[in-house]
Amino acid sequence: MNKSAKFAILLAIGMALSACRLLGVDDPYVGGSFKRLVKKEQEWNDTVKVIDNWGLKDAYDERIYSHKPESFYFEASGDLNEINIDLRIECDENGGKMTLTCYRGFRDGIWQYGPDIVFKNLRGDIMMNRDGYTIRMLDTLKIGKNTYWDVLEFDATGADENICNFDKFYVAARDGLLRIELQDTIIIERRP
Repeated sequence: MNKSAKFAILLAIGMALSACRLLGVDDPYVGGSFKRLVKKEQEWNDTVKVIDNWGLKDAYDERIYSHKPESFYFEASGDLNEINIDLRIECDENGGKMTLTCYRGFRDGIWQYGPDIVFKNLRGDIMMNRDGYTIRMLDTLKIGKNTYWDVLEFDATGADENICNFDKFYVAARDGLLRIELQDTIIIERRP
């Protein structure tokens, strides 16, 4: 067997193993640094205590479900400011899709839902959707004396018409809710 035939056989074996994910090659389900959100298997519910810059204390019920490397789901709800966040990543071969649903508050006895905010084909560290909403992956975010890793920042300040009752929120891939910035300069942060 000549060298080119051996090379072709080795190349074909390598491609077959890679296609079967036996060589440990990263799965292409979530693009860019957004894949840091799905790098760990986890499922938990918790209540995180928060305080705003006026000294008002609150608690948010939160849930994270992450299935490596295919999905990420986060939800948080707080009573004081009627903030509810539902964030999910559905992975596919095109980099995945991130969908955020903002709950606009409790009116007339029912929760008012805004339309979904969707980011398709995740890639890079920062993305903007067609309505002007931005998502960004931060390496770290410091809250008080604590540093949190792999943080998603959602930013609605550039949106044509912000359908959420907040401007920004920050979620750590492993720790959950870190900060919410409201539209009226109130900042809610995780208590140390």
